Amino acid sequence: MKTKSKKKHAPLISGLDHVFLPTRNFEKAWRFWTKAAGGEVKAAWGGGAHQAGLATVGGIDVVVTQEDEVSEEPELAYPVEHGRPVLFFSTPDLDALRRALTRAGAPVLRGPLTTHWGRRALTVKAGELTLAFVEGAPASRGKARKR
Repeated sequence: MKTKSKKKHAPLISGLDHVFLPTRNFEKAWRFWTKAAGGEVKAAWGGGAHQAGLATVGGIDVVVTQEDEVSEEPELAYPVEHGRPVLFFSTPDLDALRRALTRAGAPVLRGPLTTHWGRRALTVKAGELTLAFVEGAPASRGKARKR
């Protein structure tokens, strides 16, 4: 008896891109990720109350940002809450991922759109979590980009 073989499709989520960590105290958080955890600094930007940086720790990109208030990130519509990370996943095809998420009934919050830091992204509600997806290879595996 012959069985139909299903055509395998490339996965629409290719891995963790980076973890976004909003904090009230950038210096303490940055010191932890770059000194105690041994992270390699890839980029740093801003100053005063709006400092941020990208470090790679154990192969994972970590973006630490100073956030004075709990707010909503205006571009991608996700909550920015102290101590609550946002996970960003990589995708080779953001448009195909959006179609698949929409077909599956996942509420897309925003996107696809090109962000102020130069990468196409979208956000989706996954139960209680908000997840973000960015197209292409993670920044530290290519040229580091400022956010």
